[in-house]
Amino acid sequence: MNVTVKDTPASRSLVLTPWTGFYFLLALLINLALGYPFSLLYAVAFSAILMLLWQVTPRGQKALIALCTLVAGSYFPFGQAYGAPNFNTVLALHATNMEESKEILTIFPWYSYLVSLLIFGLGIIAVRRQPSPARSWQWHDHLCLAIALAACFVAPVQNLVHGGVFALKDTGYPVFRFVKDIVVNNAEVVEEQNRMAQLSQMKDTWQVMSVAPRYHTYVLVIGESARRDALGAFGGHWNNTPFASSVNGTLFMDYVAASGSTQKSLGLTLNRVVDNQPQYQDNVVTLANRAGFQTWWFSNQGQIGEYDTAIASIAKRADEVQFLKSGDFEADKNSSDEALLKMTAQVLTTKRSTPQLIVLHLMGSHPQACDRTAGKYATFVQSKETSCYLHTMTQTDDLLARLYQQLRNTGESFSLAYFSDHGLAFKERGTRVQYLAHDDQFQQNFQVPFMVISSDDKKHRQVKARRSANDFLMFFSQWTGIKTKEIVNRYRFNSEQKAGPIYITNFKLKKVDYTHLGSDLFDSRTR
Repeated sequence: MNVTVKDTPASRSLVLTPWTGFYFLLALLINLALGYPFSLLYAVAFSAILMLLWQVTPRGQKALIALCTLVAGSYFPFGQAYGAPNFNTVLALHATNMEESKEILTIFPWYSYLVSLLIFGLGIIAVRRQPSPARSWQWHDHLCLAIALAACFVAPVQNLVHGGVFALKDTGYPVFRFVKDIVVNNAEVVEEQNRMAQLSQMKDTWQVMSVAPRYHTYVLVIGESARRDALGAFGGHWNNTPFASSVNGTLFMDYVAASGSTQKSLGLTLNRVVDNQPQYQDNVVTLANRAGFQTWWFSNQGQIGEYDTAIASIAKRADEVQFLKSGDFEADKNSSDEALLKMTAQVLTTKRSTPQLIVLHLMGSHPQACDRTAGKYATFVQSKETSCYLHTMTQTDDLLARLYQQLRNTGESFSLAYFSDHGLAFKERGTRVQYLAHDDQFQQNFQVPFMVISSDDKKHRQVKARRSANDFLMFFSQWTGIKTKEIVNRYRFNSEQKAGPIYITNFKLKKVDYTHLGSDLFDSRTR
């Protein structure tokens, strides 16, 4: 690219030159690309830094611009959907396999990539700027230096005023914050994974006091990315879940997920939690094992390694575990959740005297939804991706219906529980490219379906009392009849008893009152 901005001695003597505007535009785009809220102050301050570096070390300036535009251009689509780096996004980077990575890249709107190309292009123009003769510092150079330095102190001073600690490392420059957030959160993720790996290989500490299962077979189906308002059975605008809407069983109409992403949410749901830390050795599988159940775990989600995700660490404790995807290139295929029914059929054909726990982990409604449905949908709502998302609910409903029939055919008593790990939020709302992605700012990110269907259910009922996934182990204990010293039954889960305040864990690992979150309603308009 040979586009340059003319640089003459006359123009250099002015405060405002074409390059001044150019650097401001570049600083502004880099700010937005890295996922932080717009700040005129830091856009001006960073452009001042670029102008100062041009006078002091042009090569250093070009190197900085090359690095910043490369990172910003690459991150822009992610930044618009997920914001600045946090614990959850870094954790997802560690836990995402190749297939999921490709799906994420195809879900962003095309114009996000156009802006990325614009940032790359501006970076090339800046790097190709021709050197100019050296000159002495002028008053506007001192002004740029003053602005750049003053901006360094704004955020640290604000922290101090609001009761925090003054530290220059807390400066608000987006480029510096991005590096800091990546480094700090990556260290936290690595520390958590190391702790998980250690605990996952330790013997569980459950102290079982009694075991009195009401049913012979228990099946736990873990859904993926299903918002409760997308299912007709749970109040959605569409009749897309005929089985769940009519089957005799219990639907929990106000169940709240523990967090907004799979690994963190299920880590807090399926493990015993002490001081907000999951105890990975003590989970639903090891509890069932300790109580004498025979356990299976069948998953259509990726397994990167043996213990390197919260889910894999739990799954590996089952008597038998099988992943349809192992996380390597050969296994990265878009397999269907239906394949899991072949595994349950094999288990259920054999009569066993001991109680059984079968866990199925679905791909469900994971973005990109049209990959789940092969591009098919029943009703068009706003965009193709939104329409496919609604159809994934029907696919999961059909799977549950077929699984229910498998269980009935055994002639044994059974109980089937289904819930989703978290919901999603709308991005590019109201456009033809509207899609859904992970978020933690809205109640709908945590409003998920939860239902229990048992062989002796006589009616279709709803529980409207609010329930939290943070209490899932209490539900599991009451459901399976396994009593332990570690699980305290504060209330009867399957009832209208009040459960008290509900908190969720956001992407920064902060506990937030669920009622303080915003709203992201599902627009039912078809066009």
